[in-house]
Amino acid sequence: MKKYSNENNNSIPFVKIKYTMKKSLLLLFIITISLKLSAQKFYFPPAYYTDSIALEKNIPVLASQVIMAYKEENKLSYYDNLSRYQIVAKQYQQAIQTINLYRAVLNESGGSDTLTAKGIAFQFETYASAKILQQDKSSSFIEIYKNNFDNYYLDLSQSAKDITPNMLTYNVSQGKYLFYGLLRKLANSDSISLNDARALCRSYNSYNIYRQIFPFLQTYFAAQDQKEFIIQDSVLITMRDGVKLAAVIVRSRKATIPQPVVMMSNIYYSPYEVAKGKFVVHKGFAFVMLNTRGKYLSDAAIEPFEHDANDAYDAIDWISRQSWCNGKIGMYGGSYLGFTQWAAVKNLHPALKTIVPQVAVAAGIDYPMHNGVFMSYMLRWIHYVANNKLTDRADESEFNDTKKWNATFIKWYTAGNSFRSLDTVEGRPNFIFQRWLQHPAYDSYWKSMTPQKEEFAKINIPVLTITGYFDDDQRGAFYYFNRHHLYNKNADHYLVIGPWNHGGAQSHGYSTAGYTLDAAGNISIDDIVFQWFNYILKDSSKPAILKDKINYEVMGTNQWKHVPTLAKLNNDTLIFYLSNTAVENKYYQLQTKQPAVKYSIDQNINFMDRSDSMDMNDVRNSDDYPILDSTIDTRNYLKFISAPLAKPIEITGSFAGEIITSINKKDVDINVQLYELQPDGKYFQLSSYITRASYTKDKSKRQLLQPFKEENIPINNSFFVSKKLSAGSRIIVLAGINKNRDWEVNYGTGKNVSDENINDGKVPLEIKWFNNSVIKIPVWKY
Repeated sequence: MKKYSNENNNSIPFVKIKYTMKKSLLLLFIITISLKLSAQKFYFPPAYYTDSIALEKNIPVLASQVIMAYKEENKLSYYDNLSRYQIVAKQYQQAIQTINLYRAVLNESGGSDTLTAKGIAFQFETYASAKILQQDKSSSFIEIYKNNFDNYYLDLSQSAKDITPNMLTYNVSQGKYLFYGLLRKLANSDSISLNDARALCRSYNSYNIYRQIFPFLQTYFAAQDQKEFIIQDSVLITMRDGVKLAAVIVRSRKATIPQPVVMMSNIYYSPYEVAKGKFVVHKGFAFVMLNTRGKYLSDAAIEPFEHDANDAYDAIDWISRQSWCNGKIGMYGGSYLGFTQWAAVKNLHPALKTIVPQVAVAAGIDYPMHNGVFMSYMLRWIHYVANNKLTDRADESEFNDTKKWNATFIKWYTAGNSFRSLDTVEGRPNFIFQRWLQHPAYDSYWKSMTPQKEEFAKINIPVLTITGYFDDDQRGAFYYFNRHHLYNKNADHYLVIGPWNHGGAQSHGYSTAGYTLDAAGNISIDDIVFQWFNYILKDSSKPAILKDKINYEVMGTNQWKHVPTLAKLNNDTLIFYLSNTAVENKYYQLQTKQPAVKYSIDQNINFMDRSDSMDMNDVRNSDDYPILDSTIDTRNYLKFISAPLAKPIEITGSFAGEIITSINKKDVDINVQLYELQPDGKYFQLSSYITRASYTKDKSKRQLLQPFKEENIPINNSFFVSKKLSAGSRIIVLAGINKNRDWEVNYGTGKNVSDENINDGKVPLEIKWFNNSVIKIPVWKY
């Protein structure tokens, strides 16, 4: 649910370059051209778009100029954007070629498979193809498009057909509003920037295509649906307290007997739900999408997390009594939809036979605070789900506006305001945000949402948990996995974990932020999910990947491993202690022997300094911090390095240990990060641990530190990873303070952290890192 990010350091490697005069002049020319392109302006006065005729004449010229100037390293983004600019420029054959390049890159990165990928950008491909045909025929465009579309569609695989109805999620009226809104913003100038020109062409492409083809698409897919499905998109189900929740139900028109039902409980209502239902029906099940309380047609307030346990039970009870249900119900979905499954089993209904939570949020554990630390992202997400009963493109546009949200968090952070004021700084005071801040501990408010001790003990249905090494909600998924096994010794609970991020572990494992998957990690998550449903709900065979209870891909080996318990993951442990021995003038040494003499490494943190407000997101305009990068952030951290590894070694699991420290305050937020420094000089992000010291021993009760007293802070909930490290690699440990715009700032007064502000930080933090602090890394030695 949250994209954790680190910040970049300010160091720039010095490169000594020797040029001849000709090479120097060439370099100067390249730099000059690059600067011109980056600051390029395009002549596009209001007269060019005073009416539709002028716009249709001039915007293809603008798109042609954009194509000449546009550059981007990310091939997926580049081909995606380029194909749209080419269509606007009427370069239709080139656009089709670019779309196919986009699909090829998507396949290579693991984002799709060859057959399914043909359904991606299908609306743009069929439009461009029809435009090419129109040049040779006298028929109207829409007639050519209709005939052309039918030929293309019938040739698709079923998996590709399953995603083509997503074309109907576009709102033509809203698209028109957004496009002309962009034009209005540009009306005061005769020239526009490259970024504005790109946005204008991309918006025009979608609006111009859909205004022509949308009526046909609606009619076409309605006819297809009538043949195959029974669709009820506005069913109201009454809960025990009288509140009505809306549901979308999709069933096969050909089904002659009651079927098992696949259910999702979803806070992100959108028209895509019907398309998801068709996909599930093609897998052989009836489908119910329950929209959570307050969403879509529900007559209640939107209050995330608070009612899902009871509501899911009541909805399952209603479904189980329908004539088309055979009494077997399974649930799946990711992130918040993973949470709703665990909420549903707090009081297990007899008809619920299995759950498949993917990247599941654990309310109060890893979101909206992680190990006791509230995250700025929570406000961004609250607005996304609670501003509207629908999740429309305006909501998505605001939610995905990283630049806007980064600016908001920077404004709050640099001003030094209390975290409680973040919603006011953003400009929209929010009652949900304020309610959550009233519960900084894992108290009864959060505990009421998901199973606790004896409730976990009663969960006797099969469970399949799916998460990824780079999934921001991985620790939520593991919280449920570990608690289920702790309180139910016979838990029938499987785990699949691979080198995926939050999105990849919900769809098709794909490359993430600089790291390219092994081929073994490039798998369809949906295939695993529905193999599981066939296994549990239809008595079919178990998914082949589930050779044991814990199934994980070891990055760098291109193979999956399978063990019965977490304890069987490793056969050794790397143990490191912090030392003050300097290495290469920029690190301290990680020692492998327990120190004979005790001493500390001292660090001072100036809370008044806000020069660390900028981070990698601002440079890359992305929420994904690179997994593999040439630099890492070292501000607010001490840096420790191991000796080079003599042999390859496999790290698998969550690093643990204990930080021995003393501070001059009553509390502190600790951040420990683990990297591999590869022989090629690049850093590979392995794991991290963020915690509030006062909650490390008991999440439900704050226990303040005593100033200047030595304290033991356990490392007990770091991110799980599995990777083969090559000989010559070195382990990097960053130990420091979590102080940046992405989290509330703990000034250490002992007051409610959300109420502290920069005035509480006038006295710098003095922290001692004692050399008997220990880092334990679970490994498998070959």
